[in-house]
Amino acid sequence: MAVEVSGVVSTIQKFSLDDGPGIRTTVFLKGCQLRCPWCQNPEGLNRFPELYFRADKCIGCGGCVEICPVESAISLTSEERINRQLCIRCMKCTEVCPSSALESIGKVMTVSEVIAEVMADVLFYTSSGGGVTFSGGEATMQPDFLAELLKQSKMQGLHTCIETNGYAGKEVWDKLLPNLDLVLMDIKHMDPVIHKKFTGVANDLILNNARLIAEQVELILRTPLIPGFNDSEQFIEELGRFASSIPNVKECHLIPYHEYGLSKYTLLGRKDIFKAQNPLGEKTQHFKEILEGYGLKVKVLK
Repeated sequence: MAVEVSGVVSTIQKFSLDDGPGIRTTVFLKGCQLRCPWCQNPEGLNRFPELYFRADKCIGCGGCVEICPVESAISLTSEERINRQLCIRCMKCTEVCPSSALESIGKVMTVSEVIAEVMADVLFYTSSGGGVTFSGGEATMQPDFLAELLKQSKMQGLHTCIETNGYAGKEVWDKLLPNLDLVLMDIKHMDPVIHKKFTGVANDLILNNARLIAEQVELILRTPLIPGFNDSEQFIEELGRFASSIPNVKECHLIPYHEYGLSKYTLLGRKDIFKAQNPLGEKTQHFKEILEGYGLKVKVLK
């Protein structure tokens, strides 16, 4: 008997409205090749399950200390409480925590388990023209799992979409595109040196993939506007020229930087938190008008 394909899911978000058309369920997969300092979903960067600690919920019962198999990995007298270097992520502490101060982020799920959760809201998809979106992290980091999820979603008659940084080889796209209706792809910067400096990878593969994907499925380009990184007219002009050179780009989305995800870094015990120093102000509307000047349909997302 064949073993069902499984993968690591961080969260499943119901009633999503900005991840494709209509009402959708967005499935966030863990793992990402890029290391953008402004990432709004840091819980999705690593492929493996991780531990959230909510200090305000801890009642100091000590159950986590007693059950932890690693000495000094948890201490009630330590300000940080969890020694992340010692923690082996067995998640036993989450099972005994009475106040849910400790939570496992990331769960191994089979394809059928994910599809069952997605299909629970099928009436909303039908009435709104929605469907399912797979995001991350970076969904293409689990290509076999994602390919089977897309296949099974199409078999259920769902509109399918992925949110992606575009950094995957052709062999991955060959698996995914036959069962995809829409791709939402990030274009973070046009300069390969700057792109690599801030994200850890160059952008040539991403730009080439944008052209490849647009030849086969509907493509929307998305740009997170990050102060000090890409909030310049020069970048927006370059983006406009690039996007308008691809015949089948449906839309461009501008996503102004926000701080909604900052609390997640604290929950994960991470210190390297990026905070933008200069607000975008009225730049976003100006950038929208520049892109529209290239004949592009542009939306600003919140």
